[in-house]
Amino acid sequence: MKKFYTLAIGVCALSSANAQVSDLGSYVQVTDVSNNGIAVGNVFGSAIFMRSEANSGTLLGESGDSGVSGNANISADGSVISMALPNAANQNKEEALLYTVANESYKFLGYLGVSSGADTSSPWGMSANGKNIVGFAWNTSSKGEAVYWKEGNSIVGLGSTVATRSSRANDVNADGTVITGWQDAINGVRQGVIWRNGVQEFLRDDQGIILGEAVAISGDGKTTCGSTIGSGIGYIWNETDGTTFITSDNPDYITNVTAISDDGTMAIGLSFDPTQSILLGEGFVWTKAGGKVKLDDYVAGLNYNNLGITFSVPTGISPDGKFIGGIGVNFGEGDAKGFLIKLPGANLGSQEVVKSDKISVYPNPVRDVVTIKSSDKIEFAEVYSTSGQLVFSSKNVVENKINLSVLTKGVYILKVKTNKGLQTIKLMKN
Repeated sequence: MKKFYTLAIGVCALSSANAQVSDLGSYVQVTDVSNNGIAVGNVFGSAIFMRSEANSGTLLGESGDSGVSGNANISADGSVISMALPNAANQNKEEALLYTVANESYKFLGYLGVSSGADTSSPWGMSANGKNIVGFAWNTSSKGEAVYWKEGNSIVGLGSTVATRSSRANDVNADGTVITGWQDAINGVRQGVIWRNGVQEFLRDDQGIILGEAVAISGDGKTTCGSTIGSGIGYIWNETDGTTFITSDNPDYITNVTAISDDGTMAIGLSFDPTQSILLGEGFVWTKAGGKVKLDDYVAGLNYNNLGITFSVPTGISPDGKFIGGIGVNFGEGDAKGFLIKLPGANLGSQEVVKSDKISVYPNPVRDVVTIKSSDKIEFAEVYSTSGQLVFSSKNVVENKINLSVLTKGVYILKVKTNKGLQTIKLMKN
């Protein structure tokens, strides 16, 4: 089986090392990405992989018969990876571990002394610095609880506030003081919770209603995301700003927010028909500055080659928001495809002047006239909508200024061609 998996992720080698979009192969699911573009996840739900620009794909281990447990997570610098694999020292039962990339070493993290079948513990989230890992461990053969591993320390159980039900930790902030996840209600419904210094509290919207499972958290522990209970609406919760709800224009779709950048200003997720495969839905990018944009449209607006992939299920984002990974579908080939997208410039959530090496634009947001500051000669400027439509073009940029008063309010992509090359900048119009 290992040879088969290796062939599946070997497709990565067909992509350029500096590709803006990379095809990672059949049934590859990216669950996390580092700031230097190293993607981790699983293949066919049965093996854990790591993929970088320098290395087209490496298998880190195969799961047991029950499939992959938890998520593979990677630190911001790409130095350590958390995952679950069979522990040969414990009858090959699945257990959370930390993998150090530099010396290719595996360190099992422990469990609560109980297994359910072949499973003991699994990691679901890790802080960007790699020092804090959270997840799930069984405390009886049929029930488990949220757990926490701090660098150098033994496993700590966070318990469950409903004695007969389980809880799980899905992510943790930078210093390990705030953890987010879910707590089963007495009827089994997953309720969104956070643990502050080990004490659980429910996540509630602005009307005091308990939110659904929380899946990710910002580095400062102030922003988390997930989906509501029952209504299938995505949410981004901030302890100061309150709750932002995210929905789809399609009334048959439900929406899930799946991951968030470390500064909390950018998130990814998907909307889909729950009666059909999620691969038939649509992925999106949300930013605090620009709101929700369909991921396919955003990639088209950047004039990237999408390699025939529909980016339907984005599930991994780098802490700095520069890389997005997940699984989509190539309808032409009739195949599910893992993908990795390298975004231009700084974090898309920034509301400051946007810079791209030698170019900056101001003001941004712009009302009428925008100035392009560049040390190089500007040959032309074009503005595209997020759906990829050309809405403005100028081959004679006078005094490095362009008048965009004719454009409606919204988010656009500004492409500037200089004598040194082409650069792309996100632009907001007020």
